[in-house]
Amino acid sequence: MNTRKIWLTFLLCLMVHLSGAQNPIIRHQFSADPTARVFDGKVYVYPSHDIPSPVERLKEWFCMADYHVFSSNNLVDWEDHGVILSQENVPWVNAESYSMWAPDCVFANGKYYFYFPASPKGENQRGFKVGVAVADKPTGPFTPLAEPIKGINGIDPCVLIDKNGEAYIYWSGRGMYVARLKSNMTELASEPVQIKNLPEGFMEGPFAFERNGKYYFTFPWVQDKTETLAYAMGDSPMGPFEFKGLIMDQSATGCWTNHHSLVEYNKQWYLFYHHNDYSPAFDKNRSVRVDSLSFNADGTIKKVVPTLRGVGLTTASSKIQLDRYSQISNQGAAIAFVDENNKFEGWKAVFTKPGAWLRYNRVDFGDGGYRKMQMRVNSSTGGVVEIRTADKAAKLLASLVVPKSDGWIEKEYDLKLALRNVHDLSVSLKGEGQVEIDWMRFGQNAGEFALQSRASIKPWEQGAFETRKYRNLFAEAGYKQADIDAKLKSVFNDIFYGPNKVYFETNDSMAYISDIKNHDVRTEGMSYGLMIAVQFNRKDIFDRLWRWCKKYMQHQEGPLEGYFAWSCKTDGTRNAQGPASDGELYYVTSLIFASNSWGNDSDINYLGEAQHILNCSMKKDGTNRVMPLINMEHKLITFVPDTFGGRFTDPSYHVPAFYEVWARWANDGRADFWRECAARSREYLHKSIHPVTGLNPDYNNYDGSLLNMKRGIIGDAFRFDSWRVPMNIALDYSWACADKEWQQGYGNKIQNFLYSQGIDTFVDQYNVDGTTVAEILDAGGYKQLRHSLGLVATAAAASLVTTHTKSYEFVDKLWNAKHEPYEDGYFDADYDGLLRLFAFMHLSGNYRIIFPQ
Repeated sequence: MNTRKIWLTFLLCLMVHLSGAQNPIIRHQFSADPTARVFDGKVYVYPSHDIPSPVERLKEWFCMADYHVFSSNNLVDWEDHGVILSQENVPWVNAESYSMWAPDCVFANGKYYFYFPASPKGENQRGFKVGVAVADKPTGPFTPLAEPIKGINGIDPCVLIDKNGEAYIYWSGRGMYVARLKSNMTELASEPVQIKNLPEGFMEGPFAFERNGKYYFTFPWVQDKTETLAYAMGDSPMGPFEFKGLIMDQSATGCWTNHHSLVEYNKQWYLFYHHNDYSPAFDKNRSVRVDSLSFNADGTIKKVVPTLRGVGLTTASSKIQLDRYSQISNQGAAIAFVDENNKFEGWKAVFTKPGAWLRYNRVDFGDGGYRKMQMRVNSSTGGVVEIRTADKAAKLLASLVVPKSDGWIEKEYDLKLALRNVHDLSVSLKGEGQVEIDWMRFGQNAGEFALQSRASIKPWEQGAFETRKYRNLFAEAGYKQADIDAKLKSVFNDIFYGPNKVYFETNDSMAYISDIKNHDVRTEGMSYGLMIAVQFNRKDIFDRLWRWCKKYMQHQEGPLEGYFAWSCKTDGTRNAQGPASDGELYYVTSLIFASNSWGNDSDINYLGEAQHILNCSMKKDGTNRVMPLINMEHKLITFVPDTFGGRFTDPSYHVPAFYEVWARWANDGRADFWRECAARSREYLHKSIHPVTGLNPDYNNYDGSLLNMKRGIIGDAFRFDSWRVPMNIALDYSWACADKEWQQGYGNKIQNFLYSQGIDTFVDQYNVDGTTVAEILDAGGYKQLRHSLGLVATAAAASLVTTHTKSYEFVDKLWNAKHEPYEDGYFDADYDGLLRLFAFMHLSGNYRIIFPQ
């Protein structure tokens, strides 16, 4: 154990920066029009943010709703500081225009001034204006001014602050223009002047800078079919300028736009630009790149050839993306997307002919000591890959036998040679076969690769609504993908087909999920079963479960129309008539996902069924004591939608991201309402969580306070319902990431509390302050505190939001936990089993938003 801690400490020192250094530099979202600036010794990039259009009129055009800022101190590792400005937060901008195009940012007067174009709101307002937002830090928060800059009608602002302190602003719009700025940086100090003597053809996106007393006016220019990057030079910021030529040729693959900036950093100049790397079929979704740039002796710019390799050193211990090569052979070697359906997974190198090779430059081995390497490979034939130094000596580092496989595997190999310092590497296929390589990395001894994975943990900065990507925390913890897939399949089979299954099919194309310990069928289990079925693309299971729900549980008429009886016997006889709100929450979301996945042309109109539940619910007005699913005053989900249960709520019913799903795809005319419900739900959770322990009660008031009812000793404690909260918050983080700072703190708190109770011994019921409960709530007739698998599962799922490495221990505990009877004989096939499966889905990256197909 001590040896492991020493290694972890060492690796933390090694891994302050996680590997990057390849193009494109922003790999989790689209980005374009990059303006790079140096502030306080660090490079900041302010790009525009391409998104798939949510409105029909922009489906085939540029669509941009907000701005992010990214920073790096080595041009290799880039941090996303999140949204700094969005269209709905600027007073003068049309909040539905999606026109937040190319920006700029400069430092003056002790402030940071962010310049951006957008479409103004109001009647008879057309075209673009340029606005300003101001901040004390380069990452914001930025406060937009109430009005745009008077006198500017155009796009793509760029600001140059000359050595004498004078500021100039450039823009494009029916020509290229420049004007002086007043010292307040928000008003023009001169009339706009059109820049002359530029070549014929479409131009936009000006970027101006000064070097050695010369002023450079650079711009995208359509010389032939698509945009090149061109430039002119002059002796004054306002010209006249003399056209000099091209900085970069037009795209070889036909990307229509390019947009750029130039910056000097640590005595080297760099060109930031964009290309449609992640969207080859649609060039309105671009990605930022960077390459080195240099000048001739007379000050003219040497033409830049775009590269995949990019800039900077790649640390040998990091994942080296060979597909971002420096050179590649003419035949037998190519690159392709790892996953055509999710291009943000990146690329792979594909070798198909003997002798095919690629070269990857500037790998830093430091002081040496690397004796091992690991490679993620896939080969339908098997093959041999050689790794050599790419120099005259061509020293052989390793000859790697890649086994035949049915998918991606991670293989470790011994090195024949230990390198020091920086080397270029060559990778080639020796002999026949076809081999695909995702990445490779080097290590110093056996077992280091798993430790590298665990040396740090960092929650993702963007949610899957934006990125469509999901963390595989099991893989990050060092588990092999084949084992992860097998484990997930096994846990699924335990629920649906194993000896302790809870899924039972009837002979009439229906099925139910049974709460075995309570001898009934509940909306909780049935709605969970629907969600699992759609996540696993099991339409057969989904349809069987839905038919049972529809026939036996859902009220087809009367005051409860649209709602579901929360408990039935296994023959369909109702034990109770009333609903429980969490069932409807999952029913609606699962049905929307089913609609998105399978359409609505079969015997079940999934979207219509979801809309029916919502419409029926929203019509309830208290007649016959029946209320809406959502408390309309607080916009929070009810414990039960009746006049009693509607007075309070259950923290475990709060899954804000589900409302985001409804807002996007329910198509019930209530999108804004559902978004507000999501925001209110997140605010409510802040108030419901104990500030030290991270625990919450099973039920509480809408303001987060305890009920303190006569029997409140039960409802006011952290018990069975409450177990779900860590996993729900992890889901909201994974999908929406709209409350990341608080949610990260929450995850750390609850894991710290449970860890303090003993990671193998924490129990399943506590008062919210962490003290022992005075009365134990029984389960299935058993009344005992125990170390319950359901809570082990949800505590592990919280690792998706945490920032401490002890989370890996929670992940390990779930991985190794057995679903079997406890010491007192109690066995919970249903609740423990379903939460276990949900946690495995989360931690393997398989609990996903299902977008319309």
